[in-house]
Amino acid sequence: MALLYALLEHRHLRGRTGRFLPAKAVGIYLMPLFITSSFYLYRAFLEESLALDLSIFVLAVATGQLASYRLMVRRGPSRISARASLLALALLAGLFVVFTFSPPHLPIFEDPTSGGYGIRA
Repeated sequence: MALLYALLEHRHLRGRTGRFLPAKAVGIYLMPLFITSSFYLYRAFLEESLALDLSIFVLAVATGQLASYRLMVRRGPSRISARASLLALALLAGLFVVFTFSPPHLPIFEDPTSGGYGIRA
């Protein structure tokens, strides 16, 4: 979803910044890292809570978008190239597809209701 939103943003920000792809790559990678680390951290001490899960999601999106914005408006040359950013985003999209249909058999990928892994046809 974040990748689709970035495509919409690109349409409006095209030509205004040379840091768009590096900033979006950092923001898009930051969101799932924030969600995963926050979820497992709170689950180590507290019981599962829908309110906390939703709060973590909202904070992750806000953190990713803020980080992306801060990198985009920074002055000076970008240390991350647009090509490397595009490759990183393509890798993330590819891993998303692979792990959706054929995830490794690790607890993080296990469906809590069925006990299975991946999408079943």
